[in-house]
Amino acid sequence: MKTHEKRCRNCRQHLLLHQRFCHQCGQRTDTHRINLHFLIHELQHGVFHVDSGILFTLRELFTRPGHSIREYIDGKRKPHFPPFTLVVILGSVCALVQYFFKKETKEGEGLTTKKGTGDASLERYVDFEGLVNYFRHIIDWFTEHFAFTVLLVLPVAALGYFLGFRKYRLNYPEWLVVMLFLAGQSLVLYIPFIFLNHFLGNQNGWFFLLSWGIITFSLMQFFDERGHRYIFLRSLWSTFLTYFFSVIYLVLAALIFTVIGILLYGYEGIFTKIIEKI
Repeated sequence: MKTHEKRCRNCRQHLLLHQRFCHQCGQRTDTHRINLHFLIHELQHGVFHVDSGILFTLRELFTRPGHSIREYIDGKRKPHFPPFTLVVILGSVCALVQYFFKKETKEGEGLTTKKGTGDASLERYVDFEGLVNYFRHIIDWFTEHFAFTVLLVLPVAALGYFLGFRKYRLNYPEWLVVMLFLAGQSLVLYIPFIFLNHFLGNQNGWFFLLSWGIITFSLMQFFDERGHRYIFLRSLWSTFLTYFFSVIYLVLAALIFTVIGILLYGYEGIFTKIIEKI
């Protein structure tokens, strides 16, 4: 009589009769055809589960942020939602909310490629109207895609806090993970500020102040073996380092965007003219 072999459908590893998870790849052994029940279960388990998933991680980040992040760093990772995916999802929510409150573009404010001809020497080589609109659209894009901006700044913030807390033996990748979780906090806080900015005007100053306060509180929990005053001063120093490196980061980015803008909106011979001026 031929016996039926039980194998993992993911890696084809031999399985025991009552084995619930594959010992090779970790996938569940009771995989079934995808149906509506499967989708509802995955949504409930991955998003709304009280002991794991995104809601669990968000609850932890606002009730015991420092402790939960430290547990994740120390290896207790199964209940937590992946930090990078968390930031991407929250950023998408922010972008969606911002889209609904996006102001209509007035006529004439769009990106133009009109080639103006002025009498000034450089105006004969650069379309300044197009160049100004080019930079305006770059700024607007980063403003409207706050999460993407956060992700771009995170490596700099991780470097600042890595140097500011260098005595605490966390390596740079671990600080990146810490910053991802703290960025998730900030993105949740930013959602109500989108409404406030729309109805009351720019309130981002309060957002950054509140965000920094919560980050500092989280770090006080994270490094609970040291005094709060010491962590507070370290946080101030790390914030200063972050802004210092961010300025360098922004200057380099501005130079790159400027070169691209000149290539897009400069007339023929612009670089030759610039070299002659130099």
